[in-house]
Amino acid sequence: MLTIDRKVEAPPGRGQMPAVQYREARVAPRGYGIRDLFELFRRYRVVFCSLLGLALLATLLTAALLSRSYTATSAIVFDRNDVRPYEAQIELRKLERDRSVMETELDMIRSRVFVGVVVDALNLVNDADFNTYLPKTRSEHETFLQSFLANVYEFVFGAPDQATQKKRIISENVQRNRAISTLLNSYIVTRTGESLALTIRVVQSNPLKAATIADAIAEQYLSWTARKTEEATNNTVAYLRGEMANSAARIAGMERDIAAFARDSDLTFDPQDDVLRARMLQLNEQYVGLRVEEAGAAAKYNEAKQLLSTDGREIAGSAMTSTQLDRLRNEEARLERTRAQLGAKFGKNHPLVLDATNELGSVRAMIGNEAQRLVQELANNAKVAGVRAQQFQAELGLLQDKVQGRNLAEIRRRELDRDLQSEQAVYDQIVLRLGALNPERGEYKPTARIASYAEVPTKPSFPNATLVVVAGSIGSILLAVVGVIISDALENRLYLPRDAEHLLNRPNLASVPDMRKRLRNSSALYHYMRNNPESAAATAMRTLCMAWLTIDHEAGGKAVMLCSPARGDGKTTVALGMAMMAKIDGLRPIVIDLDMSAQSAPIVAGANTKETAITTPLEGTVDIKSRISSSPAYPFLEFISVRPGLMNLDVLCAELRDSYDLVIVDAPAVEEYEGVIWLASHVDSVILVCRSGVTTDGQLSSVQQRLSLNHAVVLGSVMNYCDQSA
Repeated sequence: MLTIDRKVEAPPGRGQMPAVQYREARVAPRGYGIRDLFELFRRYRVVFCSLLGLALLATLLTAALLSRSYTATSAIVFDRNDVRPYEAQIELRKLERDRSVMETELDMIRSRVFVGVVVDALNLVNDADFNTYLPKTRSEHETFLQSFLANVYEFVFGAPDQATQKKRIISENVQRNRAISTLLNSYIVTRTGESLALTIRVVQSNPLKAATIADAIAEQYLSWTARKTEEATNNTVAYLRGEMANSAARIAGMERDIAAFARDSDLTFDPQDDVLRARMLQLNEQYVGLRVEEAGAAAKYNEAKQLLSTDGREIAGSAMTSTQLDRLRNEEARLERTRAQLGAKFGKNHPLVLDATNELGSVRAMIGNEAQRLVQELANNAKVAGVRAQQFQAELGLLQDKVQGRNLAEIRRRELDRDLQSEQAVYDQIVLRLGALNPERGEYKPTARIASYAEVPTKPSFPNATLVVVAGSIGSILLAVVGVIISDALENRLYLPRDAEHLLNRPNLASVPDMRKRLRNSSALYHYMRNNPESAAATAMRTLCMAWLTIDHEAGGKAVMLCSPARGDGKTTVALGMAMMAKIDGLRPIVIDLDMSAQSAPIVAGANTKETAITTPLEGTVDIKSRISSSPAYPFLEFISVRPGLMNLDVLCAELRDSYDLVIVDAPAVEEYEGVIWLASHVDSVILVCRSGVTTDGQLSSVQQRLSLNHAVVLGSVMNYCDQSA
């Protein structure tokens, strides 16, 4: 009998390995290979199938419940030239349509003004599909499922009360605007490149209505543009006629004003009828003649006056002439000849000579008197000519003043004439424009035509059932895959051995398969491993038995503690399997039970340890062999139960090392008994048992961190209940 009568201490080098430097746990990579994806699908097959089924069901319902839309297409082709008869400039009346003009046509056909014309033409205000203020009507193109759901809805909630909705106070303008907005959203107009054709595509739930609206838009646009051109032309003509009448009235008024002004200003329209100007020309000529005459008279007077102051009779005879003076000069010449003859015949003192001399003196005196008279006459003539010239000059000055006023009036009249001519030019242009712009010619006809009328569509353009199903199926698969990946990303439970390896930074010693479906009772595990030594379960247990060789190579048994974060991780099953495989391989194992619960290892193996359990501290002499129990279901497998609170596990392990090769300590779960953390320092190594799909990374990491505080040696992990394929 083995007795203990002293306190046993763990020998040096045993019980604890050298201090181990724990490194930070490695984060498991999130890459997904083919095997990873297969494993994810197997693990989350419920999530994958649920998401895939729901998505496929939603796809089918969508394909069945989506409202069918039919597209009808019509086309308008515009002429190369755009006729605009109402334009004032000739070069603008016919322009080639370029990109900007076609873009303007696109904007016009999408304008609310034109769409309002279509709404009025088709009376869409009374159509519930366009005027949403009206009660909704059932479509004749409903599918069976849509009709069924609509009937159910009407049965549950009742049909819409049309009378109540009609009583709603909504103005006609608001309803028309709503119809315009709805129609605008139901069609598009496109143009390809530099083409002059516009394609109108109308989408409606009713194919006949789609074709009708497409044709109506094309026809109404042509007639609307023609009416707009006609209105613009008529407005232009009316405006020009009004301007022509106003211009004619202004011309008549200007002519009357010019005539009145000419009459008041004594103006003549013909220069030959201008008496004042003719009188002025005559006075100018007479004035010039008078000035010449005055100058001649003054010159004669001055010359005669100068001659009187001299004694030259020849000069006097040549300056002044008259009949009397010529007779006296002839008489003087005769007397001088007579005196000369007498003087030569009788001498100068002869009486005849003296008589001739006296007579000659008398004649000369008469000549002087006649000369004085002529000079005075010349002076009078010069004075009369000067007075007459002054009178003519005064009269000419008055005429010049009159002519100057007439010139100012003439300038004003010419100004009025220019205004009249300008107004006449405007009138002529208006008449010319009216002559070119004749509404009766039909120049306001549309410069476009309908190239293609819409065909009533037979197949819906939306939805494409095949496309919806295919796209929905692909989307469903992608959604299911994404759901699986998201579930895996949010998952904190451990499934694979490598998950525990990355978390603990320790190797996974064994992956124990799930044997619950094959084994009905605990004793069958022993027979299964003995009959199938190469099975996964036997291999895993054998690996655990060989793991103790890594602790050290000293003589004596090794103490290994199996602990788990939570209850139900299969720690006891692993301990029993490890002990059984060690027994099969010829080792001497013993299981120390620290659990002492209804699910402890001795109870599971069928060993009775209630009476032999160590419940008091090991003091003095204790018969250890008397405390050991064996199991009839597990031949030669020995157990010893110890209450974990005794805190003398190291003494017990030291006594058992000499008698057993492998001491397996089956400790309680950490969540049940916190003392396991501190008891782990009394064994050579610790193996953490994880349950695949149950143990979380937080639980395992917490246990590892707490074990590191006590410098316990974590040899590795065991992934229990692991899937065979994994």
